[in-house]
Amino acid sequence: MCAERHGAELHICELAVRLDCQRLGIGRHLMTVTIRAATRRRVEAVTLTTFSDVAWNAPFYERLGFRRLPRRNMGGRLSAILRSEAEAGLPARRRCAMRLILAPNDKEVGNGA
Repeated sequence: MCAERHGAELHICELAVRLDCQRLGIGRHLMTVTIRAATRRRVEAVTLTTFSDVAWNAPFYERLGFRRLPRRNMGGRLSAILRSEAEAGLPARRRCAMRLILAPNDKEVGNGA
C-alpha cells in the first residue's frame, strides 16, 4: 500500500497483494485500516485511480463505499493523475477516478452507511 496526503484528501497511489495471497481479505483489511487512520487524522476524503472494468478494481472499491467521479467533477489533481497514467501507456478509456467521502466520526468503512 502506498498513499500520499494532498491537503484534506488522502490519495491511494497503489494497493497490491501478491497473487498467491489474493482473495484472503488482505486488500480489504489494508483499505479498512487506511480509511480508519485517515478518519482519525480528519482527512475529508480518500481518492484513487483504477481500472473501471476489472472486477477486483473499481467494483472492489465501490463495495468499500468509493464512488466513481465524472471527469468534469474530479478536479485538477485527479485529472492530472489520469492524464499521466495515459501517457505512461494505461488505456485512458478503462481508467477512472474514485472518491470516498469521510465523515469525522465514521466508525465503519464507507460513507457512514
